[in-house]
Amino acid sequence: MILCHQEDIQKLTTQELFQQHNYICYLRGDGWQKEQHYVFDYPYLYLYAFHMHVIKEIEQRGYSVDPLWKDSCFRGIHRGYEISMLTYDDLDIPIHLYKEN
Repeated sequence: MILCHQEDIQKLTTQELFQQHNYICYLRGDGWQKEQHYVFDYPYLYLYAFHMHVIKEIEQRGYSVDPLWKDSCFRGIHRGYEISMLTYDDLDIPIHLYKEN
């Protein structure tokens, strides 16, 4: 699966939006650095910030997600917390999370 552009999140169908959420959960958890994926060219907290964009859209549509995913150190049920991860406030994340061509 690929991640959509952050500006296209609001254009996704509800099913596509939840697919993005589930894939990001996988990448943040057991999938972190296990496969070759362009997302690993960026710091982990960029993935977290993108996930927050997706979660915000999910909540705007009237759905909810497990609040644990809003914690930057949470890595999923099987991985738990990695307190070695920086918090969202520790990194200045640009508005656009992707590299410009």
